[in-house]
Amino acid sequence: MRKVLIVRLDAIGDYILWRNCLRFIRQSAKYRNTHLTVLGNPAWRDLAEKFDSDCADEWIWVENRDDLFRKGRENVLPYCVWHRRVAAEQSKLKGILAARGFDEVISPCAFPDTLLDELILGIAPATISVANGDASRMARFIRLVDAGREPFVFFRNRSITAAITGETCDVDLDLDIAERPRRTNKVLFFKGASHWTRRWPRRRWKKLAELLPPGFEAVDAPRHSSLADFAQFAASCAAVVSNDTMALHMAAALGVPAVGVVNGVSGRDSFWPYPPSLGDKVAICEPKQVPQIHIPLLGSRLAQYLALSSVSAEDVGTKLANVLKTPIDINSIGHL
Repeated sequence: MRKVLIVRLDAIGDYILWRNCLRFIRQSAKYRNTHLTVLGNPAWRDLAEKFDSDCADEWIWVENRDDLFRKGRENVLPYCVWHRRVAAEQSKLKGILAARGFDEVISPCAFPDTLLDELILGIAPATISVANGDASRMARFIRLVDAGREPFVFFRNRSITAAITGETCDVDLDLDIAERPRRTNKVLFFKGASHWTRRWPRRRWKKLAELLPPGFEAVDAPRHSSLADFAQFAASCAAVVSNDTMALHMAAALGVPAVGVVNGVSGRDSFWPYPPSLGDKVAICEPKQVPQIHIPLLGSRLAQYLALSSVSAEDVGTKLANVLKTPIDINSIGHL
């Protein structure tokens, strides 16, 4: 039996937008009779094990993922410092994977990534990746597939999957919860984010809670819960407000109305705004402009945070009223 490895080491939101494509690959004529292994990020392990365990014969979880992709330090430490550690960690993992005897490795990531290329090349006779990047990069792969013309990642994933399998991929963005919880009037405030430039100030959250109409209650995400439990909780809410796109993707997959508060830069076009055909219940609230701050290293990030901070609770409240289809009286409370 042919042994195939699929590599997905990106973040939770990326997996939510791709997971149904994995099921499509598993069921396709080309791969249904292969031994399919997924090399995954443990950040979304419980979500995969809860909803997608039947999509692969084996899962390998890379606990030291941060040592393989130390991008957060690229602009601070010299290349020779951080890359030496990356190369050492990648060498160990490549040796383990090469010994497994895979016939084919697939990297369906929608974005070019030099560090990911270095990890997957050479561990199987056939290597499939996405046709992004310069000619020198693309020449190193056995086969490249087209990501299509759509900028939004979910649609790019479908195009990539179609090219890999040779079949039309028309999967939906959904998360099938067997026992759907009863919908409540709770509005979930998801305040966490992977980077400080995407965290809306606390005072804005507080004001937004005051703007909710009678009968609606603001609640925070359950602490220390698994992703599967978080999905179950989000499915019970009337709406989700988030400054992180992961929770937006989760809400869209569950069919829960949502409002994203974004800094106007991070993830534009790729992760937001949502195309109406995909998420007509997902609204985006972004700053009117992003200031230019000329400070080495910190300037662009500080500008993004200040832009996010300029988004008012009233603006978000108006978007929330639209997705809830419930009026919110933003004039009853003074502007912040």
